Amino acid sequence: MPVKSLLSATMKKWLQKSIESEFHASQLYKHLANQLQRLGYFGSQKFYLAESADELTHYQKIVDFMNDMGDVASIPDVKGIDDQIKDIEDALKVSYQTELDLFEQYKEFYEKAEDEDVAVSQFLLQFIEIQRLAVGEYGDLISKYDVAKETKEILFFDKSMGKL
Repeated sequence: MPVKSLLSATMKKWLQKSIESEFHASQLYKHLANQLQRLGYFGSQKFYLAESADELTHYQKIVDFMNDMGDVASIPDVKGIDDQIKDIEDALKVSYQTELDLFEQYKEFYEKAEDEDVAVSQFLLQFIEIQRLAVGEYGDLISKYDVAKETKEILFFDKSMGKL
């Protein structure tokens, strides 16, 4: 006999949206890695492949949480990403916005969950922290890239991205 889900329909819907967002971010970062490889920025490619893997760990944490709550996550549709980027700066700006959007999404979800399900709201705190750190990291990378662009040290910046 299956266990009854401990998640309300609203909480399940929001968790599923989070799963889709994390999965999309993972696919986006793979796409950025491919684009950067095409441009010859192999350090940045390595960085974005690692970012993609991190997003999949976030995805899996939510899937596991839903399972612990007696529910099951649906696999999100994979939508093709074919936007071309012209340099590392484009990739960083797209990434910053992606992480900021996720940060805002988790904060909004937390506010809704806070009144309805303390277990879900407690679970979400880790994602708010992850996103806060990610927004800060990409903001720092954009600032460092700006310096590298001014000093014409883009290849050094690219190499350093591969070590992050």
